[in-house]
Amino acid sequence: MKLIQGLVVVLFMISCNSPKTPKTLFLEVKSKFLDSGEVHYSQLTFWENPSLGEIDTFRYELIFQENPEAEFGYDFWGKNNDSEFWYYEGVQYRVDHKDSTVFILEGNHSDRIRNNSFRSFGPMNLLIQNPWTYLGDTSYQGKNYMDFLWVELDTVIMEKRVYLENHLFINPANLFPEFYSRRLFHDGKKNQVIDSFFSNYKFSVPGKSLSPEVPQGYISKVEGVEGPKQESNLLAVGAKALDFDLKDEEGNQVRLSDFRGKKVLLDFSMINCGWCKIALDQFNKPNFEFVENLVPLYINPVDSKEKMEKYMSRIEIPFPVLIDAQELGKAYGVNGYPTFFLIDENGKIEDVVVGYSDKNILKWKKGGN
Repeated sequence: MKLIQGLVVVLFMISCNSPKTPKTLFLEVKSKFLDSGEVHYSQLTFWENPSLGEIDTFRYELIFQENPEAEFGYDFWGKNNDSEFWYYEGVQYRVDHKDSTVFILEGNHSDRIRNNSFRSFGPMNLLIQNPWTYLGDTSYQGKNYMDFLWVELDTVIMEKRVYLENHLFINPANLFPEFYSRRLFHDGKKNQVIDSFFSNYKFSVPGKSLSPEVPQGYISKVEGVEGPKQESNLLAVGAKALDFDLKDEEGNQVRLSDFRGKKVLLDFSMINCGWCKIALDQFNKPNFEFVENLVPLYINPVDSKEKMEKYMSRIEIPFPVLIDAQELGKAYGVNGYPTFFLIDENGKIEDVVVGYSDKNILKWKKGGN
């Protein structure tokens, strides 16, 4: 009897002293963050822009505060360089300190809050993604980390293999995610890398309310007041397309009304957008020809004229490029890239496409294949 009891004690001690599996540690990290009433941290992000051969640097300070009624279960605040962002009681507030303007977005805009840059590349979002797979231990700058992999995309688009993998590096000594790397490959070659480093973690019970604090004298602009089901202010199919008067890259005046009697494809794009570049790659193929009676126009409402000039010196855009188009993007309600508007011969919107798909590219190609 004593021998049996002794074996039980030994087995119990071995069980208690057994190292935890990576899966168990990952779940502990997830619980540590998602079950905390309030999480503070700092984030340093290096965002590669391969089309310009540049790397942008962003510094964030963030607070996530538990709110069971909020999208994803929390309200949050973030500060980055020249802007701040609040998601509070279902309303989004984006403060641009350079222009002394606050943009208020009301209603149910799930896609925009899901893809918001203040949360997308941080642990509160990353830890809820599935499935993460343990790759092994690694070291960086003298520290040991567990490397977890999440393959977000692995597909073929117009004969190009697009592979997007995410690495989350967790320090087993403190159970903190300290480094995140997002790596995009086209046909096996590195296309873009986004790296984020996390520090200064603080966990606490909810403290001061995250209600927006906007400096006096700022101009407020309210968006999305049409109703709770409205996801954007995009001009809709059937609406009259708004005319514009812009200059192309060669200084020529371009008006939408000049093309009455023809179809016009407005390609709203930005430089730092992988899907926008994939669309351009398809348009640039030797065998790609637009359907008859269609005029394509490239419109960038985001990047400066100087950046566009540098971009065009490296990347071919096979149709006219309209510059200084910030107001046009707002007028058409564009908030995601690429966004395409097909305008019919009478100046009405025939089709609206948000995002990239092979199917839509083929619709505009002569022969459709």
